[in-house]
Amino acid sequence: MPNRVRSVLMSLLMSLLMAWLLPVCGLAAAQGRVVLLGFDGADAATTQRLMDEGKLPNLKALAEQGSFLPLASTCAAESPVAWASLNSGQNPGKTGIAGFVTRRFDGSGEAYPDVGFQRTETRALKDLPLPVWQRMLVTWPTTQAMWIGGAAVALVLAVFLGLFLRVRWMLALPIAALVGVGAGIAVQRGAAALPSKVENIVANITAVGGFWEDAARHGVHSVVIDGAMTWDRPEVENAAVLSGLGVPDVRGEYGSWCKYSTDPALLAVGRAPQMKPTGSGGRIFRVDERNGRIEAFLYGPYDPMRTDALERRIESLREELRSTQRPPVEERMLMRQKRDLEEELADIRDTQAGGESDEYRLFLPLVIERDGTQAVRVTLDGQTQTLREGQWSEWYQLRFAASSLYAFHAVTRLKVLRLNEPFELFVDFLHPDPAHPNPHQPISQPLSFAAELAREIGGDYETVGWACLTHALKDDREGLRTIDIRTFLEDIEFTHECRRKLVHAALQREDWRLLVAIESTPDRVQHICYQYSDPRHPLYDAAVADSTVRLFGEEVRLRDCIEASYRSMDRLVGEVRAKLKPEDTLLISSDHGFESFRRQCHLNNWLAEKGYLVLRDELTLADARFPDYIDWKKTKAYAIGLGTIFLNVQGREKEGRVAPADVPALLDALERDLLASEDNGVRSVRTVERMASVHSGPFTGDMADLMVGFEEGYRVSWSTSSGDIRLEEREDGSVGLAPTYTDNRLAWSGDHVSVSGELVHGILFSSRRLKPLPGVPDLLHVAPTALRLLGVPIPASYDRPPLELER
Repeated sequence: MPNRVRSVLMSLLMSLLMAWLLPVCGLAAAQGRVVLLGFDGADAATTQRLMDEGKLPNLKALAEQGSFLPLASTCAAESPVAWASLNSGQNPGKTGIAGFVTRRFDGSGEAYPDVGFQRTETRALKDLPLPVWQRMLVTWPTTQAMWIGGAAVALVLAVFLGLFLRVRWMLALPIAALVGVGAGIAVQRGAAALPSKVENIVANITAVGGFWEDAARHGVHSVVIDGAMTWDRPEVENAAVLSGLGVPDVRGEYGSWCKYSTDPALLAVGRAPQMKPTGSGGRIFRVDERNGRIEAFLYGPYDPMRTDALERRIESLREELRSTQRPPVEERMLMRQKRDLEEELADIRDTQAGGESDEYRLFLPLVIERDGTQAVRVTLDGQTQTLREGQWSEWYQLRFAASSLYAFHAVTRLKVLRLNEPFELFVDFLHPDPAHPNPHQPISQPLSFAAELAREIGGDYETVGWACLTHALKDDREGLRTIDIRTFLEDIEFTHECRRKLVHAALQREDWRLLVAIESTPDRVQHICYQYSDPRHPLYDAAVADSTVRLFGEEVRLRDCIEASYRSMDRLVGEVRAKLKPEDTLLISSDHGFESFRRQCHLNNWLAEKGYLVLRDELTLADARFPDYIDWKKTKAYAIGLGTIFLNVQGREKEGRVAPADVPALLDALERDLLASEDNGVRSVRTVERMASVHSGPFTGDMADLMVGFEEGYRVSWSTSSGDIRLEEREDGSVGLAPTYTDNRLAWSGDHVSVSGELVHGILFSSRRLKPLPGVPDLLHVAPTALRLLGVPIPASYDRPPLELER
């Protein structure tokens, strides 16, 4: 047989063999595309019930075509923890994400509560993805940039005048030199108009990348929409990522909404915020109306030029004091000037660290004028819109200018809550402007991808990672009305529609084989609306639950809002399925499930009751903040975060009491007592996990010792998350422990954090049938399964094998 014929036959045989082997190995979709839709907070039990009731037809059809399984979350079942692990296929001990809140140690070794999924950094401007001309100005020394810039302009102009316009050289050269001098001066002034660094950058501390990065490195073009825990990641060729959960607003905060009110109960008028209801970022301003006009300010990021100028002047004074001898009087004057500047700089630093004041921030004028009796004209940054009561504005495009050459770009929307008695205007978050990305805090990789999407959907969209107004509604306490449920649900629908447009824009692109899109509606609605659907919740009112609102284009009773959010998820699934090809694979997952949040447990109170935590003598009510109430020399354990307990271990904690050899026995005792805990005769704790046993990796040692998993209806208290305790004054005037269990009377009425993982399973759908597992798969299976479907090798760092497909 000729060699050429033999070669053709062997190639044909190998092709037939691979066509048979690939399905067996679960690689049949290596020639098709893979779409992963993630729905934050979609609960397995709720999804199954609604499918059984015929209310989720698209998801039911997908389950019948392929598979539907409950999906176990991470420990802890918190969104940043879960998404970081789902993205990477690696457990929290490898991702470095412990939770929304964690325990850290300061420079002196003192423990303190801190955000567990990000940190605030200062970065040099030259290290940011700047335009070429800005990079030149900040990278080169000012004098060098001035000479090079001026000389380059002079040379180009001289050549243009002399060679192209035929101007005599004796005339062309002086003109070019004069213009070059002007250009050099402009370069010098331009360099002075740029800060040397930008502070308060919110950095992503996730230690590992998403599975799409692994796919992209193997040539698989990937698109990610609203990817959770993906911001502040390096660019990877073949991957375009729009980030979601974790992206801060332009102020460098999460959810810093504002409300302007003429309510006289809000005390004095002033430029500083009059009230900050909780640590979630909301600010309320008292304003006065004069002759139908209100003047106020909208505050943005801190001014980097102010701190930069102070530091430069301080350094100049230090150099001046070091280099030149001068009369004592003049030297004392310079030293006093330097000290004053240092004190001003320290005051700015303290203000930024505390976050309680808007002093030293850039701001824009906000003017509100009556337009008859039924509307107002609202002018913000030179843009005016006319709004009626209850009406949301279109987008305002904002520019917070630090200098003539450096600015922070944002977009926001406003709603007139009340026209009269009192007047109230609500301002949404300052979303980073997708059409004009800020290089100091990129929201996409590459930086230009966010702007591409804005062009493709025909306008701006929400970019803050937690875009919904859950905290503004939760902060409604002590008689202070922030927003109502209708405003919250209007914003929910707006956010959902933004995400829906982005998903459809991504589906229209031809540059991907892997598409990942995350949508958060179920999570945000369930956090707020369990108070209407759960008759056992302390806030439940049947009449209120039966009242109707408009949501997703239909009239819905408040008790049915959670169901409506799942039906919106189902509709999006149907729209995506209709656009896929037969050879494509659709996966759907969530990060965790949900439960009602009726009762809260103050864990530090429980630890004190059981003797694991000992209180200091002679406490006052002001000592309830961590760690003011703790006698460290006698304390064995304390709680910080959402259900996490830390031991006071010798050699780790500053005043550790527990010897390392005694740790196992102490953990046994804590687990035994926690599992026996009761609230008025009702079991409150379902599971207790030892984090070192559950996780593996370089960050495991930084995590808590125990994770408490509460029973259905229970959650850790809000005060425990920051390490606080609940104290009360007794009849004799002394201060002691308040009750360990109390009702949850906040609008935040549903949750998953600190709830036993057995009760908050997420969802996993596949358009291709999956082989059954002995137990419940967990979200660490998702990344390797997606890579297997794409024919991409699975990295050894992944903690689970892929789920196998049936033939």
